[in-house]
Order: sequence, then structure tokens, then C-alpha cells
Amino acid sequence: MQPIKIQRVCPKCLPSTVEIFRTEVYPWNPAEADAHFADHASGGGDSFLAWDGEKLAGYLTIRWVSHNSVFRENNIPLIHHLAVFEPYRKRGIATQLMDSGEGLIATRATKAGITVGIFDEYGAAQRLYVKRGYIPDGRGVCQGHHLITRGEIHRIDDDLIIWMTKDLTG
Repeated sequence: MQPIKIQRVCPKCLPSTVEIFRTEVYPWNPAEADAHFADHASGGGDSFLAWDGEKLAGYLTIRWVSHNSVFRENNIPLIHHLAVFEPYRKRGIATQLMDSGEGLIATRATKAGITVGIFDEYGAAQRLYVKRGYIPDGRGVCQGHHLITRGEIHRIDDDLIIWMTKDLTG
């Protein structure tokens, strides 16, 4: 087993990275790859890729200006996507990606934001984020950006999330 290499996506690498994402990350909808990196050329986003030799093992994407108004107003960049592919899980790759992402965010902000889903498939992510010092922002469960209030009925899916933050100054 060779060591995993974490690489920041550079501007000149964007076209080849988008192509990789079209085939390996979003094969069912290649246009999603374009959307994923749409803000990178303008400096609105950054990504790190985890490589196992020539194979993509995972990735992390940062949105420097979140669509979440609380995060945006408080200069809290969002770790928008974190994914490690199944054969590479439980090898510390998510931790390496988070270390890289948080390190970059700390050069521009004092806090990092992230979201996590609320059902069982997100259990490992929930545990990782708490262990790394992320705490819920106190608004409770949201469906995307919409706050869920008592009595509302929602389908349990990937859009039901908790927004979390981490202080990067300590």
C-alpha cells in the first residue's frame, strides 16, 4: 500500500480535474462536474484531491463564500464536499483532506463551516467532525438552507443537515 498524496487543484489543472470528475465522481450526470468547479477559476472555491498513485481516492471542496447567510455574514468558509471512495475508507484519508482544507481556510478566516447529514450513512462523518472540534451552530436541523421547525414533516434524505463550525484559532 503506497502513501496517499493530497494535492490542491491548481488553476491550470482545472480542465483535467473536471474531466476526471465527469467520469469518476459524476458519471450519471457529467454536467455536475462543471458545476462542482464553476467557482474555482474566479477564486470562489478550492479543492484538494487524494491520490492513491494514479487513482482518485477522495476529495474536499471549499466554498469561500457560503450560500448560508449566517456563514457568509461572519466570513465562515464552507467545506462544501468531503468524500472518500469506498475502497479507501478507514485509512485516514478524510483526516488528511480535512487537515489540508482547514489549513488553507485558516490563512483567510478564523472559523470553518461544514454540514453533515442526519441519517445513518453520515455516522462516520458526524463522529469525525465532532472529534475535530466542529459544533452545531445551534439552529437545529435544516433542509438545505431552510430551518426545520416543530411539526414540519420532511423526507429523511441528503438535504436534511446540521450546519457546524470550528474555531481555527485555538
